[in-house]
Amino acid sequence: MNFKKIFLLFIPLLAFLGMGTMLSNIDSGHADELLEAHGLTNNTRYFRTSNNESISSFLRYLDKYYANHQLQLHLDSKYEKKQVLVWANHTVKSLPTEEGRYFSPDDFKGKVSFAVLGPATNVNLLDVQNNKYVVLGQNYYSVIGEFKDYPQVEMDKYYLSTGVDQPTAKDQLKNYRIVIDGAPNVIERVAQHYHARLHVPSFVKKHHRDRWSVVPYILMLLGAMLFGIGGNVLLATLIKRQAKLTHLHGVLLRNWVINQSVRLFLIEGALGIFTYIFLKYHAFYSADNSLVIMLIASWIIFVVAFCMTVYFLVRKDRKIVKPAKRL
Repeated sequence: MNFKKIFLLFIPLLAFLGMGTMLSNIDSGHADELLEAHGLTNNTRYFRTSNNESISSFLRYLDKYYANHQLQLHLDSKYEKKQVLVWANHTVKSLPTEEGRYFSPDDFKGKVSFAVLGPATNVNLLDVQNNKYVVLGQNYYSVIGEFKDYPQVEMDKYYLSTGVDQPTAKDQLKNYRIVIDGAPNVIERVAQHYHARLHVPSFVKKHHRDRWSVVPYILMLLGAMLFGIGGNVLLATLIKRQAKLTHLHGVLLRNWVINQSVRLFLIEGALGIFTYIFLKYHAFYSADNSLVIMLIASWIIFVVAFCMTVYFLVRKDRKIVKPAKRL
């Protein structure tokens, strides 16, 4: 393999690394947004009330009038600043956990509350036979999961499930900021029922302001892919030129080109595997298979670009070299 081919093989390697890095930046942006949102959507609003009603009564009201609507609550304690009570009536928009799991709808239906901890949570914990419990006064809450730790994201809160019959629902509603996610018209009706004014959480404002922040990364990812395609076009041109220097013809020439092409594809596949191993330990991806899918798809696109270039060059030569017409 000559130096020109070795040099050109750096192009797909750099393309793989560039696309993988951009994908990591896109995933990191979404993960930060998800964590800042506490697992809620951009429909989320919050309100406060001076009502002495218990959380349990509030949940009964939601179950009675909005049982057919998807709702999720995060109740931020005014006094325990790092404590959040979580409730949902159908599905739960969850956060990624390093260990264990996030809450499921069944966790809100029983009489026992559960806990999910942030990686930097500072709360009284008790370890009993490899099981962790959050200890708050006379109450013990079994820890079912711990969040993943992401750079530049503060994760020192702890989340407790709440339900109509759970101990966390005995406190008064006025002691919490009520963060509610659901259909906008439902949220408005709930706020009107409690004579409260709705507010937009800061994470929603930030997302509305920065919703296009991932576009540069997407454009750079596409640019890296075009860079890799261009490299394979140059490699195909180089192999076609080398084929002419062999002075082979017919089946021998075709077999030589196929052999060189397959070797090239295997080398690029190995570069893709190297990229996966390297980035897996040096970058963040929200799904383990997202990088694999992107690298395989990119490798296929590079192979197709190479084959199309060879096909185009062969057809071009056939048009130029035509048998002379007999007089």
